[in-house]
Amino acid sequence: MKDIRIATFKDFVGELTAIYRRTKLPVFKITSSESVREFIYPFYDEVMDNHEEAKVIHLNRKNQVVNVHHLSSGTDSGCLIPIKDILRQAILIKTCSIILVHNHPSGNLNPSDADKQTSKKLKEASRLVDIPTLDSIIITREGYYSFADEGLL
Repeated sequence: MKDIRIATFKDFVGELTAIYRRTKLPVFKITSSESVREFIYPFYDEVMDNHEEAKVIHLNRKNQVVNVHHLSSGTDSGCLIPIKDILRQAILIKTCSIILVHNHPSGNLNPSDADKQTSKKLKEASRLVDIPTLDSIIITREGYYSFADEGLL
């Protein structure tokens, strides 16, 4: 009698391995919300007034920038900020802490209710995986708004 073999999940799914290698030593140290704005502003120069973009700054133990992750692009009035994608990327590259940054093309620095909810949700979720969210920052051409400076994070 011929042996019958039943296919399993492992027969159809390969293995994916990701390796993170630092390409150069981190040099920019985050010391305040102002230093975050100074560092991240060039990343937004071309899109600042066009549409919202969310980025995550990954920091090492010395608060030096080790990576900037482009999270999402949106419309002129909003963009999606997937918390699980932020945490997945931070865990993969063994980040010690993170800072969420997004722009407001309107120039309005006041956080929306969605901005407040997202920042609070990210703070709570990142705390669970021992990767603290140090700040959530809104930037415009005119200035910036720091949730940490305002006591909201």
